[in-house]
Amino acid sequence: MTSKDRVAAAINHRRPDRLPVHEDFWTDTLDAWKQQGLPEEITYCPPEDPRDSADHWVENFFDFDLAVMFLDASPRLPQSIVEKDGEWYTFTDRWGYTAKKLWGKSGTIEYVDTHTKSREDWETIARDFVLKPDEPARIDDRNYFEHFSAYPDWSGALAKYRRLRSRDRYVLFKDYGPWEGMWRHREFTRSLMDLAMDPGWVAEMAEVHHKLRRDILDRCLAEGMKPDGFFLVDDLGSSHGPMISPDMFRDIFKPLYADLGSYLRDNGIDFWLHSCGNTEILFQDYMDCGISVMNPLQVSSGMDAVDLHERYGDKLAFYGNIDAHLLDGDPKTLESEIQRLMDAFRDGGWVYHSDHSVPPTMEYKVFRQIMDRLRAG
Repeated sequence: MTSKDRVAAAINHRRPDRLPVHEDFWTDTLDAWKQQGLPEEITYCPPEDPRDSADHWVENFFDFDLAVMFLDASPRLPQSIVEKDGEWYTFTDRWGYTAKKLWGKSGTIEYVDTHTKSREDWETIARDFVLKPDEPARIDDRNYFEHFSAYPDWSGALAKYRRLRSRDRYVLFKDYGPWEGMWRHREFTRSLMDLAMDPGWVAEMAEVHHKLRRDILDRCLAEGMKPDGFFLVDDLGSSHGPMISPDMFRDIFKPLYADLGSYLRDNGIDFWLHSCGNTEILFQDYMDCGISVMNPLQVSSGMDAVDLHERYGDKLAFYGNIDAHLLDGDPKTLESEIQRLMDAFRDGGWVYHSDHSVPPTMEYKVFRQIMDRLRAG
């Protein structure tokens, strides 16, 4: 099987030739591993020029089965590094927030400021949630987070897409969901208050973002870029349940999920969803909207893929659920947990991934051993 066939089989509950594998890493993990034997030339980002070899890209080096391109459905506000102070730096983002974080390391992001403090502020950026014919492409193979380089033009984006396709991987297009996209320019706490005090405005902001996403997808398809799956990133969960009531989700966000699901179904594209925490109470709503793959299944929030598989059968597939806290612990405990999941999903339904990302405290040799174990079956 090709990687594309392998992932497609797994998420459609057919037995793959082996388990599909993918993983993400903390910002400083590769630097730590280069002290342990990882080749120095391995990088997080593929070459900007799609004609260049991508053998040194971490995704290719580990031969993962998934490849991702990232939509930019932001208002494209100016993005730049504002200040660097020792180990910390402050930057403005295209989505309309200012944040402070550690330079070259993963860790908590401190959101310093956001653009949309009033309806008047919203009016100044609402008109920028529009696909303009003469602007750079709104898709790239580099992560939208900390994307300080310029976006390619549409022909350049197509060349990058073709480079991903050349390795027969299952290709995902990824974008923020309506909740994530809204609070990044409005601010998290304000957005929660808006849900209670002015839900109509929340729906308006979410709809504007949703329309731009649809327009970007239309342009991608017209340019010859069709993903196998679309991965919506919308963290609606807390440790014990959704951050908002199910009724509020159904009133405000579910219609947008359903419209996207209908669009994807009509175009033969699978619908994947990332939501941290525990949102199982919304799983039926997700399925109503056409979602077929759930991620990341955060273990500390009580999510267990084997238990969920027993309840949902072939209605949902799962991507994740390896407790990130186990990655830098006893390798035997980690191997035992992986084996438990492998045994439960011999006939499909699961793609390997941690429930977060690989930290720099995990040993490189342990990660390589785990990858070999997963592929051995």
